[in-house]
Amino acid sequence: MRLSRRQAEIVSLIAEGYSGKEIARILRMSPKTVESHMQRLFDRYGVRSRAAIVAKWLTNCA
Repeated sequence: MRLSRRQAEIVSLIAEGYSGKEIARILRMSPKTVESHMQRLFDRYGVRSRAAIVAKWLTNCA
């Protein structure tokens, strides 16, 4: 699972339990931008939830 640096940051923060708004604040970007990154990840990897994208990420990191 090849992610951009920003996508990896977002998935990592999702795995830590942060909401989209919290991620936006931490990374100093708009919540819409975070949602856009997440939607691209969902589409790219054929998943429909935050938990599924984290599971794919963790599976491929191990």
